Amino acid sequence: MNNLYEYIEINQKKSIKFFSFKAKDTERIIPMHWHHSPEFIFCREGSLKVWYEGRKIIMNSGDLLFINSDTPHSTQSITHNHVSIIQFPENFLKEEKVSIRLSTCESHEQSKILDEIRQLIIDIKAYHLSQNEYDYLMERSKVLNLKYLLVTHFASNNNEKDKHQERKQLKQLEIVVEYLKKHYKENPSLKETASACGYSEAYLSRLFHSITGQTFLDFKRNLCLEKAIVLMDTTDKTLTQIAYESGFSNVKSFRNYFQLTMNINPKYYKRSKNDP
Repeated sequence: MNNLYEYIEINQKKSIKFFSFKAKDTERIIPMHWHHSPEFIFCREGSLKVWYEGRKIIMNSGDLLFINSDTPHSTQSITHNHVSIIQFPENFLKEEKVSIRLSTCESHEQSKILDEIRQLIIDIKAYHLSQNEYDYLMERSKVLNLKYLLVTHFASNNNEKDKHQERKQLKQLEIVVEYLKKHYKENPSLKETASACGYSEAYLSRLFHSITGQTFLDFKRNLCLEKAIVLMDTTDKTLTQIAYESGFSNVKSFRNYFQLTMNINPKYYKRSKNDP
C-alpha cells in the first residue's frame, strides 16, 4: 500500500505538491485524515470512493473534487483508476477568505469552465514534472489561472463562527483518532472510547458521522482493515492471527468486512500477494 502513491516534487521552487497514483486493484485505502492544505482531486480514469464533509460520493472518469483545508476525508479505489491530486499551500485562499464548492459528481454545470480546469491540471502536472530551469514559472502561472477560475466560479464566503466550531470539533476528533490508533488492537467500543476521551456516547457518535460521514464503527473497522492489509502484505501470519492483531473481534468479522470493503475474500487476496 505504501508504494501506491507517486509523490512528485522536483524542487523547492514548485508552488504546489503533486500526487499521482494508478491503482491496479482495490487495495488502495487512504484512511480518514485532514490537513491545513487545500487539495484538488481529478479522477482521470476509473472510479474513486470519497468520504468528506459528512457524506460519501463516487468519483468517475473526468470528475473533479476540491477538498478545503481542515476537511476530514478518506478515499478508496473501487476500480482500476488513474487519479491526480494537487495539494496547495496552506495560505492558498487566505487572502480571499473563501471556501471552494466544487464536486462534479454532485453537480454537472459550467462544463466549459470545468474543461478549462481539467486542462489546467494536466498542464500543471507537465510543468511540475519538467526539469527545464524556468518552467516552475509556467507552473505558478497555471496555478494562478486555476485559482482565478475557482474563486470566480465556485467560491463560498467563510462564516467565521462556523469555522471556529469546525476547528473545535476537529481538535476533539483528533483526540479520539489518536486514542484509536494507540488502542485499536484492544477493539475499544464506542462507550469505552467516549469515556477515555471525555465525551458522551451520543456526542461522539454524532461527531463522527457529521464530520467524517462514517459511523464510529466503520471508522474503527477501516483503521483495523488498513493495519490488516499491511500485515497481509508484509508477513506470513495466518488470517486468524491477522484478524486479532489488527483489532477485529474474531476472524469471521474480519473476513466479512474485508469481503464487503475490498470485494475479494481475504484468503484469495493473501494468496494473490504470495503468488510469484
